[in-house]
Amino acid sequence: MVDESILSIQGLSKNYGSIKAVDALDLEIKKGQVFGLLGPNGSGKTTTLSIVLGLIKPQNGHFKWFGKPVTAATLRRIGSILESPIFYPYLSATDNLKIIADIKRVSYDSIDEKLAMTGLLERKNHHFKTYSLGMKQRLAIAAALLGNPEVLILDEPTNGLDPQGIAEIRGLIIDIAKEGKTIIIASHLLDEVQKVCSDVAVLQNGKCLYSGKVDFMTGDGLLLEVMADKPELLIAALENCQWATISSREKDHFLVQLQKDNSASDLNRYLIDQQVVLNHLTTKHKTLESHFLALLKNKA
Repeated sequence: MVDESILSIQGLSKNYGSIKAVDALDLEIKKGQVFGLLGPNGSGKTTTLSIVLGLIKPQNGHFKWFGKPVTAATLRRIGSILESPIFYPYLSATDNLKIIADIKRVSYDSIDEKLAMTGLLERKNHHFKTYSLGMKQRLAIAAALLGNPEVLILDEPTNGLDPQGIAEIRGLIIDIAKEGKTIIIASHLLDEVQKVCSDVAVLQNGKCLYSGKVDFMTGDGLLLEVMADKPELLIAALENCQWATISSREKDHFLVQLQKDNSASDLNRYLIDQQVVLNHLTTKHKTLESHFLALLKNKA
């Protein structure tokens, strides 16, 4: 994984009246990641994506693409689908993509390639109105890929699809990721994030409750509940540990996720070396779903 920053978000906030859609959000997305923004409806996912795409302005905070403030040139390096895809119903897939290519100021040369990649080449001359929901979504991804963007942003890409359509979109995303593109996916579906994403941020009410590797939330490593008499020392020690991360906190109870090859004994020994004595340590084996729900409950 190349440690190059693709998107850096710091202190981002957006209010709609008394509603805090995005609340002092910090995120870092690196090159090559398939990064999931996971959260229930209304958690701030779409608003966050709309801000970083320059569609709406935040009240506070800032963000950078590729280490620089956003510009028109920057946005041409990004392909995106927000909300439901909109195409002309009586035009073919090819003609719809030609219009998108004109808007993006790119040539028509790659249209057939993108249609083939999304499994639509044989239907390229059929009217958009004859397409199934899954085909419409795949055409939207083909449109987002025109111009060969470095980053692909997908907002709820499997929303409303049947199981076959979901599987097709999931497979397509995995294939695109293999090309080395950075992909950002907003979703409320745990299964989608678990099967597709390498990294995840869990959002609720515009706040980030967790950001890290999906593996840390899927049981590949131990999840421990720990307490110490001096929680501030515990936090400092854990922040300096390369193989343990704090996934959530409730008062003085910390949920700590260990990497795959580390044990509870390893953590206890490490903390003793750091002069931190635990007064509570239990093992929690959690699925992604239970971990996600626990995060939401702890912050409710």
